[in-house]
Amino acid sequence: MTRRSTFSELVWPDGDDGDLAINWAAENSSRILNWTWQGFENLFRKHVPKVDFSKPLEQLERDLVRHHFVEIQLIFAQETDGFASIVPQHEWPELESTHSPKAKPPSYDLAFIATANQRWAWPIEAKVLKTPGALAEYLKDVNEKFVAGVASPLVGEGVMIAYLLESDSAPTFFQNLESKLGQTLTAVSGFEGKAHRASQHPRETAPSLRLHHLALVCVSEDQNNQ
Repeated sequence: MTRRSTFSELVWPDGDDGDLAINWAAENSSRILNWTWQGFENLFRKHVPKVDFSKPLEQLERDLVRHHFVEIQLIFAQETDGFASIVPQHEWPELESTHSPKAKPPSYDLAFIATANQRWAWPIEAKVLKTPGALAEYLKDVNEKFVAGVASPLVGEGVMIAYLLESDSAPTFFQNLESKLGQTLTAVSGFEGKAHRASQHPRETAPSLRLHHLALVCVSEDQNNQ
């Protein structure tokens, strides 16, 4: 059965215009990445030191993502007074990637949506990594969502977050990731001092992808030594 038009496609019929979507993503990249970093830094400062990550924790990934999102919302409200060309969203479905009326659309952990054209989503996926070598689920999202064109089908940018549960593990994480991806990760302008790198991926059915990798270490060295 042929997929019918969505509400979004009728409201924003030019939403899949490649140049417009790609330019919007590039122009707003630094702002989105800054909010994402600031949100985690606030989360870490306020709450993370209270948590013993050596103990089994229920639904840790979902819990971290939703509280990370709250901190992003607080920053967004403070900086924009509620009026902005971008809005943060939690668990945003990507309807552009559905090909059947019965198919459940993929959903991003977090996303930033263009208010002028709400088909444009700047997506973020997140994984908890107990060790910097435990990359299987992280790479699954990289390859089966982003590189395959299921995620970020219009804008050509996106973020993978690694919530790391070992202190000082970001360098090892990036070394392992480079080995698995078969490419050198590059620093991103404006974020050179952070555990933030990017990879480049050509795609057949979607714009070429710049994928940001954020290594967000959730524990301090003191916590690891307890």
